Amino acid sequence: MIWLAFGDVSLLVCGAMLVLSPLLLALLLPSRLLLVLLALPSLSWVFYGLMVLRAYAAVPPPPVSNGILLDPRKVPALAGELERLRLACDAPAFTAVYINAELNASIYQTGSRAGQPKHVLVLGLPLLALLTRKQAAVVIAHEYAHISRQHGHFARWAYVARQRWAALGELHERNHRLITAPLRLFLSWYVPRMMRETLEFSRRCEMVADAQAIAVCGSDIAFEAETALALRQKAMSSRFWPDIFAQAGNDDIALMRPFMQLLAEPASSRPRDGAQAAVWLHESLCQKPDSHSTHPVLFERITATGFDPAAPLPDYLPWRLEETSAAADWLGKEAPGIAVQLDADWRETAEQGWRDAKEWHASQHSEFSKLLQRREQQVFDEQDWLELARLAEIFDPAGTLRAEAVAQGLQHFPEDPSLLQLKANDLEQGGDINGAISIWHRISRSRPTPEYQAHRHLCELYLRVGDKPAAEHHRQIADQLWTEGDVGQSVSKGLFPHGMDASELTLLQTTLQPLFQHARAIWLCRDTPPATSNSPRWFLYVQAYDSWFMRWVGKLTGEDDVNASACKRLLDRLQTRLHLYLEVRFIGPNDPIPAHCSDGSLIAKAGAAASRH
Repeated sequence: MIWLAFGDVSLLVCGAMLVLSPLLLALLLPSRLLLVLLALPSLSWVFYGLMVLRAYAAVPPPPVSNGILLDPRKVPALAGELERLRLACDAPAFTAVYINAELNASIYQTGSRAGQPKHVLVLGLPLLALLTRKQAAVVIAHEYAHISRQHGHFARWAYVARQRWAALGELHERNHRLITAPLRLFLSWYVPRMMRETLEFSRRCEMVADAQAIAVCGSDIAFEAETALALRQKAMSSRFWPDIFAQAGNDDIALMRPFMQLLAEPASSRPRDGAQAAVWLHESLCQKPDSHSTHPVLFERITATGFDPAAPLPDYLPWRLEETSAAADWLGKEAPGIAVQLDADWRETAEQGWRDAKEWHASQHSEFSKLLQRREQQVFDEQDWLELARLAEIFDPAGTLRAEAVAQGLQHFPEDPSLLQLKANDLEQGGDINGAISIWHRISRSRPTPEYQAHRHLCELYLRVGDKPAAEHHRQIADQLWTEGDVGQSVSKGLFPHGMDASELTLLQTTLQPLFQHARAIWLCRDTPPATSNSPRWFLYVQAYDSWFMRWVGKLTGEDDVNASACKRLLDRLQTRLHLYLEVRFIGPNDPIPAHCSDGSLIAKAGAAASRH
């Protein structure tokens, strides 16, 4: 409260002094000549002061796109459930409810400072389609807790302050006149400290909201909701959306109905089975808290329900819908119409991405044809056989070419870990789990493959055959390898160049283009060799432009310079447009450049895209 009040008072005093600057000059300057000379500058100070006061008085605007506004009369089941949860949470009613395309739920508040705020709830159709009514109620109860009496006025004050100071920072980054220098220095000193002070408060708000949701819905249902949401998020990012865009090579985007598909819970929106669900949760539970995020990580939320994250997972995991979805129960006959509208909106925004995916598919088919021709003319090495097997899975799924490529590759290179992974996957799909386990034990001893990934897969396979002690043994090993020291550091020691083909690299460079003007160099690395079949973790290294003056200011204020700040903000915005999830690492002016940031992983340098090496 003290930090928020100090910022508000400072902003008011600064704005008032600027507005009153002509009067102050008249009182303090005895010389008429000086008054005449400063007359015009003082007028600009008045306008600047009015801008500052206006920024103070402004209320954060609502999001640009809320989604589809619901009529409560058309969804009485949802309206009744919202009222039940509102009374249980002792919270004000939501003024409006929207449905959007995210696997999430959120609230925002609008209204004047002195007036009564309006509370708006935004529910994602994927959230309602992939969770049961009881599980979705936990998420809504959490949102109600944010506007209940347990959070009250201070939560809104902190929310408004964060939005206002962020907007002021953006305004002053574009306005570098001399008159703005004092306030810019104050912003660079005050804002990061205020953010740190309110960050802990916001984290406590999240914990209170989790606790209230547990009290209203029960710890067992809360555990189900947290685990189901984590599994669905993983499936949507790693399976559902990649599968949708994989159809770009054969189908027109006009035929795509992703949100209508979600209403029927497609297989790509969930784990393959309970064994895969358990392994996905094992890895998610190892994630460390983010010191810059207001939201707890999964293990903190699971712990709040009374479950020990280090203990073996329960026999039952909510990896699929065992009953009707919340969308079916609450939206009823309105759900298909909402899905149709979201599909239309998605097709409009995804057209460029679809064209890029179509071009990438065509380039892959061309590469496949070239490999088939080369096979008749020259001897293949392990990379050639691996690439042929990978492409045959896409372009010859019903044929035997993939199996032949794997067999030929292993005949000449029997210990190649990537070819062994393909062989293990074939055995697993054919039902020979023990054979797959044997191969994965060989893979776990291979240097190029991260050891924790092999143990994760062994855990999944042992769960699939019902050997829980062996599965738990490999889970413990994988957890230890994952959390030993800092996972980001331990993984980054063995990173590899990105290995993307020209079309995919161009797509990424085009999306990241706004970042180039603020960065001296950008590298993209992965934690597995480019030829491996497993999905890699991607690491983006960014070295921003810097100068001795901005480093000196940074030492005084404790803040990044303007280019580093711009890089971070741009990456937050661009991340949603990328088809890859990138873990970002910033290289400071005094930091050594990691060895894996080589020419092979360079994607941009000195403000321009780098050519493929």
